[in-house]
Amino acid sequence: MAAPVWRVNARTARRFLLLAAAAVFSAIALASLLMPHRMARQLGYELTSVDALSEFRAVYVGVWLATAVLLIVAAVRVHSLLLGDLAALLILGQTLGRILSLAIDGVPSARIWPFFALELVGGVAILVIRPRIPSADPAGGA
Repeated sequence: MAAPVWRVNARTARRFLLLAAAAVFSAIALASLLMPHRMARQLGYELTSVDALSEFRAVYVGVWLATAVLLIVAAVRVHSLLLGDLAALLILGQTLGRILSLAIDGVPSARIWPFFALELVGGVAILVIRPRIPSADPAGGA
């Protein structure tokens, strides 16, 4: 007897990836809001002024929450491929920044590589997994 085959359609897979990424970005934003010094130390730097805290929260809270919202909207409107593609580009922008830093600044510590891998795999997966766009009803209905 053959083992059962699990089939997941592209719409479900893309929606799952978008929502999983949104959960990660939301968790990072919340932790960064509540524990900025701890979060910064885990990444290897210190927040030593109000300006540093402001800049940290601008990115790790503001941009990450905005990214999470875009990911959620893209998941809800999974057939609007552009929304998910733009969210994937935000994620892959981090990967690009890490590659540039690797070339300019050198090899980061081992704690950074899992972030790089998740961003690369997640961003590419969102771009590659594409649900079929439902065709418009020729009778005029949507």
